[in-house]
Amino acid sequence: MMEHVFFEPWVGKDYQTGGIFDKKILVLGESHYCGNLECMKACGILNSPEGGCEEFTHKMMIEYLNGYTNTWTPTFRKFERSLVNEVTTLEKSNDIWNSVAFYNFLQIAMERARKGGEAKDYEVARIAFLEVINELQPDVIFTWGTSRLYYNMPGINDGWEYGDELVIDGWKVPNGYYKLQNGKRSRVIAVYHPSTGYSWNWWYKVISTEVKVIK
Repeated sequence: MMEHVFFEPWVGKDYQTGGIFDKKILVLGESHYCGNLECMKACGILNSPEGGCEEFTHKMMIEYLNGYTNTWTPTFRKFERSLVNEVTTLEKSNDIWNSVAFYNFLQIAMERARKGGEAKDYEVARIAFLEVINELQPDVIFTWGTSRLYYNMPGINDGWEYGDELVIDGWKVPNGYYKLQNGKRSRVIAVYHPSTGYSWNWWYKVISTEVKVIK
């Protein structure tokens, strides 16, 4: 039961079996953003009569997989390519995102892109995130952002364990594990946010240490 989750995660139809990856992957973004101030009044308020945004993540993914393009779609395209190390077609995009789950950490939308939340927003988000990973039981979690998001996630008191040093081409990749309530350990790898400055073929080197694509 995910009592503190407002933005329900996208769970691909093949997630439970791992789809083309044969492993349950959770992709973790930081936040949605919305310039509609009227809509934002109800954002993050569970069971609000003015709500309706709870399925925002799911609707966004459906639009993307139907070929919709906007300012945010290149972010998803670059990341998906780093999962399979190839230029993706719309058909391949569907295979990828139907094989994984996607969830945005903050449970309130930001006014614009690249804006962080307040301390209280991250506190609520940590509780919701723990509910999500215990519900979805991911094998691997890829976080979008090696600074703000990664370092605002739940800490040692909430099951976090630091991983062994992971070095790719001389660069230390932040990583670790979350120990879930049933004892399972979910691997965590932090990648650069794919919106800017993201080389998908380089990040494939990192991602492929944990995930192999079933051709």
